[in-house]
Amino acid sequence: MAHKKTIPISIPNITGNEQKYLTECIDTKFVSSVGRFVNEFEKQLEFHSGFKHACAVNSGTSALSLSLHNAGASHNDLVIIPDYTFIATANAVAHCGANPWILDISSTNLNLDLQKLRSVLDSNCEIRRGNWFHKDTGQRIAAIVPVFALGNSCDVNELNDIYKDYSIPVIVDAAGALGVEPNNQKLGNLDVTCLTISFNGNKTFTSGGGGAIITNDSSFFELCKHTSTTARYGYEYKHDEVGFNHRMTNLQAAVGCAQLERYHEFVNRKSYIHSFYQNNIFLSGVGTMHRSIDSSRWISYIIFNNDANINLENLYSFMQNKGIELRPFWVPMHMQEPFKNCLRENLDVTKSLFQNVCTLPSSTGITDEELSYTASSINSFLRDHAL
Repeated sequence: MAHKKTIPISIPNITGNEQKYLTECIDTKFVSSVGRFVNEFEKQLEFHSGFKHACAVNSGTSALSLSLHNAGASHNDLVIIPDYTFIATANAVAHCGANPWILDISSTNLNLDLQKLRSVLDSNCEIRRGNWFHKDTGQRIAAIVPVFALGNSCDVNELNDIYKDYSIPVIVDAAGALGVEPNNQKLGNLDVTCLTISFNGNKTFTSGGGGAIITNDSSFFELCKHTSTTARYGYEYKHDEVGFNHRMTNLQAAVGCAQLERYHEFVNRKSYIHSFYQNNIFLSGVGTMHRSIDSSRWISYIIFNNDANINLENLYSFMQNKGIELRPFWVPMHMQEPFKNCLRENLDVTKSLFQNVCTLPSSTGITDEELSYTASSINSFLRDHAL
């Protein structure tokens, strides 16, 4: 196929009712945090996720920060996060005055290794006055933030057991995971404090910006809803605690509602894209695409084997010349300047994998012709360069 423009990794598909709903916001003058679309967006999130409550906010980072704040994370606490994540996870911890405690991931799904998490808690921590504390530093463990990397679910049953066994708040950073159904069940079957979602422009569903906190805990939901709107109560400008101006706007929610109207279409398309790549990119002895995991397939990717001797910079350059965007993904937290001195455990899996992750064009609007062109171009490079 002759290309005229680059095939991107993930861009929004805004070919539904987005413009119609935005026009309604402008015509009715409801463009801020009051309007019918905010409430409707939350109802749709509750329906599709299976959680009882959804609190829509202005970004995925705000959702994380607000959740951690309301879970009690504060100055000099420790919050456990995986090394392999987007920096917003660690930033949200820092926003609360807490410090990330960085743990390794599992090679099977790129998520926090839950067995290592148990081992670290049992070996390095102890209960004092009803809370878990790090033995050596004396810091309280305020929360655990597993991340559903690239939309991949962790072991839901194991995560539920950890929440039950340790009684430490668990806030799942599921930024790109809306659409995953672990064990063919709704996300709402997770028995944790809450999940946070991002609706950034590169996600399966976007509201331009925006995020949400979804939970089955009614008290936690009410607290998040209250503190997201400056903790104001009554008609007058009275506020009963320190709050945040994090509420999602009606404009954002209008776009989000139009997106969620196409929920199954977008989820199915992401699954189709991943299956297409699996069936048409020939990786024998070269890499893997994590076939047998529960995932929203937000972004499809290849993890190349260390011994395949693939120069990924050459691959990216080769594909860019063909008008196709391939790119690496997250740089681990232990390598990020603000967090390089944080408490950490052995990170061998992250260190061995992160440079080999190659993301593939995964927009819901990608055509079959573009998918075929992408797959055949990758195969052409691998035929000439793979050992």
